[in-house]
Amino acid sequence: MGLNANTPLKDAQDPCSLLLGAQVGGPSNMIEHSKNRSNAFVQQSLYVPSGYAAPDSVNMNVQPRRGIHLPKDQNPYSRGIQSEDPFTEEILVHTDFNLLQVCDARTLEPKRLLNYMVIDPKLVGSGSCAHPPHDRKRGLTFNYLIDDSGVLFVFALNVASNPTALVWKSPLPCRTCYTHALAMTDKYVVFVRNPVHMDLSDTTKGVAEMMVCEHDSPTEFYILDKRDGKHVGTYSVPNFYFFHIGNAYDYIDPKTGDVNIHVDIVSYRDEHYPYMDYSMSNLLDPKKPLQNGTLVRYQMDSVDKADPTKICRGSVASAIAGLPCELPRVSKPASMDPNYRYVYGISGIGASAPGTEVPIGRLGNGLGAVHPTVYGSLFKSDWKTGLFKLWTPSNGESCPTEPIFIQRPGATDEDDGIVITITINREGTHSILVGLDGKTFQEVARADMPQVYALGPHGSFVEGDFGL
Repeated sequence: MGLNANTPLKDAQDPCSLLLGAQVGGPSNMIEHSKNRSNAFVQQSLYVPSGYAAPDSVNMNVQPRRGIHLPKDQNPYSRGIQSEDPFTEEILVHTDFNLLQVCDARTLEPKRLLNYMVIDPKLVGSGSCAHPPHDRKRGLTFNYLIDDSGVLFVFALNVASNPTALVWKSPLPCRTCYTHALAMTDKYVVFVRNPVHMDLSDTTKGVAEMMVCEHDSPTEFYILDKRDGKHVGTYSVPNFYFFHIGNAYDYIDPKTGDVNIHVDIVSYRDEHYPYMDYSMSNLLDPKKPLQNGTLVRYQMDSVDKADPTKICRGSVASAIAGLPCELPRVSKPASMDPNYRYVYGISGIGASAPGTEVPIGRLGNGLGAVHPTVYGSLFKSDWKTGLFKLWTPSNGESCPTEPIFIQRPGATDEDDGIVITITINREGTHSILVGLDGKTFQEVARADMPQVYALGPHGSFVEGDFGL
C-alpha cells in the first residue's frame, strides 16, 4: 500500500494519493513526470496525467497480457531497452484508465508508461476498461475511451502488427459510464453500458465514492461488427450492475435462422456499487454483508436483422441459481464457443472461514456483519445442467484467489486440466499454491510459498516459453 508495500492495513492510506499527490490536468498524448513530491500527502484519488512519467510512478494493476510492438519509445524516464520480441519478453498491464505499463516478463520490473494516444493520436480520451477482450485468431484487441467532448467510442487495435495499429474507431450513441470489461463473440464486439457513472465534482473523494449508480437506468448492450466497427444493434434489459464478463458468443437460432448473441455476466442489483464494499474501513469494520453477484446469461435476438437506430429488448436466457459468485473464468478454447459449458470462479464474498486466525472485520464488534474472509470458496458451474460444485479450503486456510484453468496438452474435454489458486494459511504467515483437478474439482497438488501472497492473480494464463 502506498510507498511501502509492508505498511500495516490499519495505517494504510490511498496508495495513489500517497504516490501522486494532487496532480490534476487534462488528458493529453503523454504523462507528466513530477520531480517535486512535497505535496505527496494531499488526498487525491483521481489522476488525469499529462506529459512523461517514470514507469513505476503510477499504481498500475488489473490485467496483464503479452507484450505488443509499440511505437518507438520517446519517454526519457523509461528504463531498459525496448524489446524486439515483446510477445515473449514483455508484459503489458491494463487498468481502468488510459494508461498502459510495460514490464519485463522475466523480472516483472516496470520499463515504460504510456497511453493509447502514443499508439495513435486519434485515441485521445479518458476511461478505458481494465479487461479489453483479445481475439487471438485475428490479432485484435478492443477497448473504449471517452473523448473531451463526452463522446464514448469503441476501438480496435491490430496488436499482431509491428507496430500496433488502430483498425477502427466507432462512436456510440450512449451516455458515458464506468465499465470494467467488454465482451466479444466471434463476429461482434459487445459494449455493455454499466449504469454507473463517475461524479468528478470532488476529486478528493475516493474512487468508490465517485461512482453513482443509476438505479432507474436500464443496462444497454451495444453490438458492433468486429470487421469495421459498425454499430449494428442496441438492446436493453432491466437495471443491473457488473464488474466481470465470463464469456460471450454468437450462434444461429435453430428456430428462426437468425444470429443471436449470449453474454454471460456476473450481475448485481443493490443501492450502491460493489466497489464500496472493498474500502479499507468497511473491510475492517463491515457495515453490512458484502455483495455477491449472480452469473446470468443475457440474450440478444436477431442481431443480423437489428436496426441500430432502435433499442430492442434483450432477455435472460439462463442463470446459475443459488450460486453467489464473482471473477468468472473459462478455458481459453472455450472463449466465444457456443457449446461451452464450464465456468470457474470465486464464491461467497465475505463468507465464513472456520479456524482462520486472520479474519477481516476485526475492528467491529463481531455481531453486525461477521466477515472472516474476503473470498470463501471456488466454484465450477455447468451451463448444461445448471448445477455447480464448490471447493472450500480446510484446516483454517482461507481466501482462495481467483482460479485459473490450465488445459491439459492434447485434451479433448473442455474441463480436462488443472485449476490453480492460492490460499493463506491459518496463522496468516504464508500462502499455499493449490491445484485442483478440472473435472472432479478436488485437490490434487499443493506447494507452500515463502511469503504471504495478496488477494491473488487477476489476469491471464500465458502458455509456452514466456519470460524465460
